Amino acid sequence: MKFRAVVVCAFASLLFFATRPAVSAPSSGCASASVSIVTGTSTVAPGTTIGIVGRATNCSSGKKRYTVSFSAMSDCGQKATLPSSRIAFGAGESYMFPVSYALPYNTCPGPWVATVEISDQGGALASGSTTITIQ
Repeated sequence: MKFRAVVVCAFASLLFFATRPAVSAPSSGCASASVSIVTGTSTVAPGTTIGIVGRATNCSSGKKRYTVSFSAMSDCGQKATLPSSRIAFGAGESYMFPVSYALPYNTCPGPWVATVEISDQGGALASGSTTITIQ
């Protein structure tokens, strides 16, 4: 009787695992990114409100859901984290994301780099950066 119980448990376990699909890691998509800063000049003063425009494109053949994140870094290490969005993209679809950002009055002079990053659950897929000078 003990042998029969072991065989039944083994068979039940085999059926359980045979009917469950394997779970795989999320596939990474295909994306491209670019960013630009709209100010009208190549240098701005601290306290100026600037426009940052990110562009994201889904270059895969299917619908994908990506997170679009903005960040910026001043020459002296001051980091700014700007809004992010989780967006569903159709195959080959592009979106533009305009963000208005007021530079803090204590932003140090020098290069200020804005970055847009496109990611999925597997991590970063693409990013783009641009620089403006703080006077």
